[in-house]
Amino acid sequence: MKDDTENAVVTSDLVIKRKRRLSKKERKALKKQKPNNDLPEIDFMKNYQKIRVPDKASKEVLSDKGGSAKINNDDPEGASTGKSLGKWFPSALLVKCSVNFTNTNDLLTNGTVKDIDESKTKNPKSSLVLFYQYTEKTKKWSPDKVKILMTYLSTIAKKRNIGGRIRVAQEGVNATLSAVDMPTKNGISASEALRHVIQDLKNFDPVFEETDFKYIDDLPADRHFKELRVIPVEELVFYGIREEDAACDEGGVHLDAIEYHEMLKKENAVVIDVRNHYEAVIGRFDGQVKSNGVSKINPKEGDEKDDKEKNRSGAQYIDPKLRKSTDFTQWLAKDETKEKLKDKTVLMFCTGGIRCERASSLLKKEMGSKVGGVYQLQGGIERYLQAFPDGGFWRGKNFVFDKREAVSAADKDGDGGIIRKKKGKDKSSTNEDLPAKCCVCETKWDRYVGKKKCFTCGVPVLMCEKCMSLKPDKTKGSELKVRCPLCVEENITVPASEVEFTDNGVKNKKQDGKETTVNKGKAADSVLKWGGGHAKSKKLQRKAQRRVCQFGSECVRNDCMFNHPGRAKQS
Repeated sequence: MKDDTENAVVTSDLVIKRKRRLSKKERKALKKQKPNNDLPEIDFMKNYQKIRVPDKASKEVLSDKGGSAKINNDDPEGASTGKSLGKWFPSALLVKCSVNFTNTNDLLTNGTVKDIDESKTKNPKSSLVLFYQYTEKTKKWSPDKVKILMTYLSTIAKKRNIGGRIRVAQEGVNATLSAVDMPTKNGISASEALRHVIQDLKNFDPVFEETDFKYIDDLPADRHFKELRVIPVEELVFYGIREEDAACDEGGVHLDAIEYHEMLKKENAVVIDVRNHYEAVIGRFDGQVKSNGVSKINPKEGDEKDDKEKNRSGAQYIDPKLRKSTDFTQWLAKDETKEKLKDKTVLMFCTGGIRCERASSLLKKEMGSKVGGVYQLQGGIERYLQAFPDGGFWRGKNFVFDKREAVSAADKDGDGGIIRKKKGKDKSSTNEDLPAKCCVCETKWDRYVGKKKCFTCGVPVLMCEKCMSLKPDKTKGSELKVRCPLCVEENITVPASEVEFTDNGVKNKKQDGKETTVNKGKAADSVLKWGGGHAKSKKLQRKAQRRVCQFGSECVRNDCMFNHPGRAKQS
């Protein structure tokens, strides 16, 4: 008989028994919970207009050429979507939004939007919805259904002005979608538009009735994506693990934010950060140790902390120091790792929850009864910060993959956008011991701006405003100053561009089993790929345009990249 102790959450204060996953009934009950019962209920579906689910995929999706055709906003079936996303995602779709706003709330349209209401352009807002959904193991979508979904999503994006990114596979979807208030006479709000999109998905497949949709409303208008990217993939989060080796429905026990908070107080426990190291340096779950296990959901003045709470230490934070998700399997295979986890209650977390699904399943398979249960945070850090407005045991910022950039308990709008001088007292002073600092001068800095990346492994790096103006990454002899903390710690000196990588960025090995080395230096074990394969060609094209073609205006090649003075530009 199977021991069901792993399905019980035990603390000194309470015992919670629950199934490994939330049931449909529990999910619906969770959705009905309102953060503030005093607020009037809004009927988001009042103006909903159903979009027909296509019977078959569009010609463009079937051709596997992705968004290579010219945009046609009058195409009702989404057959034409725009430019390609490069050789890495040749069959991806890209649909540009018809309405956007700048960070100064200036309206931008594609010229086809009519009946603009100027009163609606004064203080526009945007909304986000974050979600993922796995299909059941025995009910995976067929390749044809995936293509129909891609066609349907492109149609939805055009009709509802939706932006963002959504990865689609036979095993499900992983999405970050955005909308903005439509400034037209009969335009609807961003919050309405996203609820309509979710209803569209439920019409496509009832599996979305079980999905945990995380809505973030009333954001600045410039948090809206300028386009929607629909990317077909084999695996929603690439771990390089076969489904039969670590099935997502065999992962850890899902805990809501309040249950997870209580578990963080346990002493014989560890909390594993399943995110990448560059995310962990600006924020993490170690407040349970720093604050001696004390935090409240809705703290009130005059509340006193009892002696029992003051003396608690809490779960020990562990950062596996990953550059990318594929590094997790290597970290878990180490004897040192298994010793750290032995006989401990294991808690896992990530940004929104999806990375824990496969990771917790693999950990359970590798460790089995050697650990005291495996648990994961339902809805990730996003859900936790919604449940704990004071931050709870979370410290610092939550790195997000949307235009908010990074959010904290005190700032749901995020850091995204231009760098502004901080007014008043710096609320981040309590997080001074977090390892976030400029990679060049090592002053405290926690913003990923300028798209700076590590010279030796390619992951994002923190660089302060002053050092960015000096351009060390483009100054010969100064490139090694632009390295991530992991490459500095491991003394990685070989540029990522000089090492041959295969299998999604895993370093090649020589036939004798020794690691590949270049120029007698040490290379990183993995690198992060950037640009989708099309950025390099664009860079070469810009460089070529600075040179005059040797044939001048008499050149007959329409695709010639060089400059042709005196010749009219080809349309």
